[in-house]
Amino acid sequence: MAAVALLCAAIAAVGTTLGTVVAGRLAESPSGSLVGWLALCVVGASLIDTAGKIGWVGLSDRVEGRLREDLLDAAMSQPLEALGEQAVGEILDRVDDDTHEVGNLTRWQLWMVARTAFGALPMWVVAGVTWWPSWFLFPALAVLTAWVVRPLLGEIARRKVIEEMAWTDHAAALEEGIAGRDDLRTSLGQAHVIRRVAGLSAKVHDLFRQVVLVEATLGRRAGLLLHALLAGVGVAGVALAVGDDITVARLVTLFLVTSTFVGQIAMLANHLPDLQEGLGAVIRLRQMLAVPPEPKGGDVMPPAAVLGLQVAGLDFSYTEGSFALRGVDLTVPAGQTIALVGRSGSGKSTLASLLSRAVEPPRGTVFVGGVDVRDLDLQALRAAVGVVTQRTEILAGTVAENITLFGDHPRDEVESAVDELGLTGWVSGLPDGLDTLLGPGGTSLSAGEEQLVAFARLLVRDVRVVVLDEATARMDPMTESRVVAAADRLLAGRTGVLIAHRLTTIERAPLVAVLDHGRVVQQGARAELALAPGPFLDLLRDSRLAETHGVDEDPSVPPSRSTRPSTTPRRVRSAASGAPARHPRWPDPATVPRSPGASSACSGSDRGGGSSAPRCSSWPRWSAPRAPSPVCCGATSSWSCSRATRRRC
Repeated sequence: MAAVALLCAAIAAVGTTLGTVVAGRLAESPSGSLVGWLALCVVGASLIDTAGKIGWVGLSDRVEGRLREDLLDAAMSQPLEALGEQAVGEILDRVDDDTHEVGNLTRWQLWMVARTAFGALPMWVVAGVTWWPSWFLFPALAVLTAWVVRPLLGEIARRKVIEEMAWTDHAAALEEGIAGRDDLRTSLGQAHVIRRVAGLSAKVHDLFRQVVLVEATLGRRAGLLLHALLAGVGVAGVALAVGDDITVARLVTLFLVTSTFVGQIAMLANHLPDLQEGLGAVIRLRQMLAVPPEPKGGDVMPPAAVLGLQVAGLDFSYTEGSFALRGVDLTVPAGQTIALVGRSGSGKSTLASLLSRAVEPPRGTVFVGGVDVRDLDLQALRAAVGVVTQRTEILAGTVAENITLFGDHPRDEVESAVDELGLTGWVSGLPDGLDTLLGPGGTSLSAGEEQLVAFARLLVRDVRVVVLDEATARMDPMTESRVVAAADRLLAGRTGVLIAHRLTTIERAPLVAVLDHGRVVQQGARAELALAPGPFLDLLRDSRLAETHGVDEDPSVPPSRSTRPSTTPRRVRSAASGAPARHPRWPDPATVPRSPGASSACSGSDRGGGSSAPRCSSWPRWSAPRAPSPVCCGATSSWSCSRATRRRC
């Protein structure tokens, strides 16, 4: 199709050139036959050119669509690590805007270049035959025009890059303002956003004006040279005709050929910035397509119904070297659940992402079911290892479609998964049950309800390993209870990895691993670590300290500098008997000094059984300090010793 379209353009160019010769003969000696030949050349060339252009545009549209499809496939096939480093707007620009620029490049600019090339050659030949100086004037002027406008092309490209960056900043600010519209309204921050967006808009328009000024300069320079050629040929032709050195037919032909040549070259010069912009889009797309995709193929997953996890001698750092896991050794028996705890930035999420190869681990360090994950087929691995992050993406569709992710799963499988997770009551409370429309124009879900959908997705897939990053800190009590119950059902009979943010999460895992600055500093059974001096016990203390003072309990966040020691000791149940027992570090209530006149009676709930140790409301907040950990006394830099703990040494 492309060859046929270009052939049509070439035939049309030859026909147009022959039309100038016929027009010259007609001006010298008019006749009906010449009029017919002129009409045939002009109209025929126009029809053939139009037919070729239609074919070329149709082909360009199909090429653009195929390019968009290939680019989207390439973007979605990139490793998650590489994909995560790119902003969403950047990927959208590549897939949408740049493909459109390339489409315009092939649809219009390349077609115009082809027409100019096909038309300039026969016109140059006719002009040279008509008047011999044209053999030198036409190519010399074309070279001179290119030399004059070339410096401006680089300046236009530079200013366009700056303009595109300003457009990106403008779009980011606008997106930020729209996304935070509720907070901005309640905090009266709308004026700031409007002022910021208006300033960025003014900057964009100023940069655009600068680009237009340079483009206008380019057009003036090219137009001045080309129209000087046209004027010079016209004056010389008239002078030659007056001296009978050239016939009228040749004069008309020479003038028509020159004017057509000048018009085509001028149009090409004016579209050079667009041509350059399209070539820039091609370069950006090639860079994106050059990113190696995720590996395909590999070993099948082990047939065991439940898979164990093992991390052996793991040393890992990101490409930019901003974080590293060092010497990590971890074992999770099949069917067991481990909680990863530690301060923010300790490496919990990085370690969890290596299990599903969201980030590629070094070979021979991460094993699922006894097989190196680097040897497993990536799709099979992700089919067996399900990951639930704190933020679950909800697509435009029904609840059932979001659970199956538009896959081919029978309706009864979806209903069975909902029932197994204990979510039947929640689903029945939605407007249309499983057929409730979510997304734009539909029902909105809270963060906890979105995680319920994610749990159902994993259950429909029947994963064998669950990596769960709960977001219960952002949920209301009822939603949290649903999420906790559904998570427990999901983890039953499966190997689980919990990224712990709250004590309630830790208490549901029989195994615990404590991470600090990329190292596993403590691991083992939770019941044993809760009694032994060490980092895990200190994290529990800090979390309970925060809870006592009304701070959200998150063991990954260190306590505030102003936080005071808790006066509410907690009971710990003996691992052997299960009976409540006072930890040896908790002060004896009988020895704690009380405020003068304070009653020594404790409330029934304080004295009775439960998870709390005896406490009296009359104890002054300052009078019941916890005994410091002997591990921390004398330490000055150990991460496991909080500031409050070291102050008590």
